[in-house]
Amino acid sequence: MQDKNLFEIIVETLPQDEYRMRAWLALLGCFTSVERTLRKRFASDFQSSLPRYDVLTTLAQFRDGLTMGQLAAKLMVTKGNITGVVSRLESRAYIKRSVSDEDRRVQLVTLTGAGRELWEEMHAVYREVIEDALRGLTDSDAETLAQRLTDTQVEIDRVLLD
Repeated sequence: MQDKNLFEIIVETLPQDEYRMRAWLALLGCFTSVERTLRKRFASDFQSSLPRYDVLTTLAQFRDGLTMGQLAAKLMVTKGNITGVVSRLESRAYIKRSVSDEDRRVQLVTLTGAGRELWEEMHAVYREVIEDALRGLTDSDAETLAQRLTDTQVEIDRVLLD
């Protein structure tokens, strides 16, 4: 039992017919393993973090920038959760904050050229880690898994958020 992670230990204690709990724990185990690898790679390769990558990724999708509130909403966190991350990225000139012309209380956050370059390098590593993690799946299996998980997310949102 020493070499097993928490998810494996808990799964062993579940009755065989606890399919949904087993599926949930398997998803968590996969996510945790990939996330741990990404955190290590981002720290060693870029002296950066997964939350910084998440902010850069979000801003890379919105060339005109986002307000702090919009950025937090896209990341599904509070503005307080991202303020420090945004400040660190700004201090390294990867993002720029400016005051909105329409409302001086609103800050607009945009990606700089250096930020886009960093994001592209980090994103290449991200894709590499995901490809390595899922290389045991055929293209067909990966497509089926993605569709099943997407359908599951829709159902979870319907059941839990409505």
